[in-house]
Amino acid sequence: MNVWLVSREYAGIAEAGGVKNVACSLAESLARLGHTVTLFIPLYGCTDLSSAEAFCCFWRNPVTVCIQGKRQVVSFARGMLSGVEIVFVCHKSFAEKKAVYTYTKEEQAANPLHRQGEGHEDTVFLNILFQKSVVRYAVSCHNGESPDIVHCQDAPAALLPAFLQHERELSPQMGRFFSGTKCVVTIHNAGPGYHHAFKDMAEAESFTDLPKSMLSDGQNGTCVEPFLISARYACMTTVSPEYAREILSGKTDTAGLSQQFRRLGVKIIGITNGIDFSKYEPSDTSRSLLPFSFDPGKRELAGKYECRNLFLEKYASSESIQEKGIVQFGHISTEADPDSFAYIAYHGRVVQQKGIEVMVKACGLLLEKGLAVRFIFAGQGSVKQEQLLADFAVRHSGSCVYLKGYSKLLARLSVASADFSLHPSWFEPCGLEDFIAQTFGTLPVAHATGGLCKIVDDETGYLYAPNTPEELSSVLESLVQLQRRAGRGIFTGMISYAARYIRETYSWDRVALDYESLYRQLKFGREPCFSS
Repeated sequence: MNVWLVSREYAGIAEAGGVKNVACSLAESLARLGHTVTLFIPLYGCTDLSSAEAFCCFWRNPVTVCIQGKRQVVSFARGMLSGVEIVFVCHKSFAEKKAVYTYTKEEQAANPLHRQGEGHEDTVFLNILFQKSVVRYAVSCHNGESPDIVHCQDAPAALLPAFLQHERELSPQMGRFFSGTKCVVTIHNAGPGYHHAFKDMAEAESFTDLPKSMLSDGQNGTCVEPFLISARYACMTTVSPEYAREILSGKTDTAGLSQQFRRLGVKIIGITNGIDFSKYEPSDTSRSLLPFSFDPGKRELAGKYECRNLFLEKYASSESIQEKGIVQFGHISTEADPDSFAYIAYHGRVVQQKGIEVMVKACGLLLEKGLAVRFIFAGQGSVKQEQLLADFAVRHSGSCVYLKGYSKLLARLSVASADFSLHPSWFEPCGLEDFIAQTFGTLPVAHATGGLCKIVDDETGYLYAPNTPEELSSVLESLVQLQRRAGRGIFTGMISYAARYIRETYSWDRVALDYESLYRQLKFGREPCFSS
């Protein structure tokens, strides 16, 4: 099949959240299955072109996109990466951005109104420009072969099926070109703040130029939602079956989307994300980036504990860390025997969704009981949540270190150094950090919500509910006490099974077969038979 993937982020090219991993790994896996895959993405000021092959611009074929009555001239560039053709959408509004969705420290220095970490003030314009440009590409620059599938990743690309339908209705030529094309929209996060909605109908009409009859389905209170608009013209999916059930039942907070999906009779198919193990392989330090190799699946864990010892000595000591982009709070004392402690880690976005308050209170309860535990926190996010971790680490210095910022090496090393990893999210569409933990021989302890329910309780990790500090600390206390009495080896069998289980079940080459099956069902007009 000929598959177009549309995403505002892509691993190795322009990175932001978890969408980058899904877009990249799915595209590469589909290419390995023999499909023709084209990925559309803006060309940002932060785009990394170092890995793109045969990169070239075709400036002689610019297109014009009309937004709010103004003509925007857009051109395209292309390159190849791991069997996937990458088409870059080129416009000055993308080129001036130093990060995919938010302003950077550099941009704030240039303009104090562009506060670091806050979303771009022209986000609505950028999303519409990107999507309309993909449509114009099809009109002006395509090679004559229409796509079988157009797969749109998350809200910034979710309106594309509606734009394509509108083009079909306006132009007989486009109607013929897209006559066999089916669309898929994947919801990566339906939580509040992730919808990229229009504030009202007037704004939606102004930016999209879509008729009100198409936009009316998208009303959610006063807002107009891209996910709702395109639900009439696309197959809706999300990144785990449990999250699909939570969205449709209203069990998770979607800021009103759940009720509107039910009003429209929308079905949502859940396909759990995979993980590209080749990018994390702990037995190969050139891939894992870890200082020592080990193989959890084969119960070979000596290198894991060597990684921990190096981490404690070089990155968690009382001396200030010397790592670009990282600020250290607190430290972990190495005066006592390091092997006498259980090491518990959190790595991920430091935002309210991730249950940071629950985690901090639970960790405090463990320390109040005098348990032999050490905590490793790593990540960045909202100022308030970062401050919670920083204050805790400073208050319990000697037992806790918080590494604020992002370093790929330290992100991986902090998880690989731990015995247990924490995932206390209030909601979690799929989750990648639990996969990474299991790959590195670290057992996840997670709130039983959304995609975290892919953890098999007491077999590949541990699930708990409700999401309270008391419940989380109770689970951790039992694990810490068990390890103290029986030794770290008590968990070796579970570590090995978890590593093997996720490889067999959740490799992207395996998950891509589910998407391939979905695409074929859509292409041949059959009702998708996945559970939701």
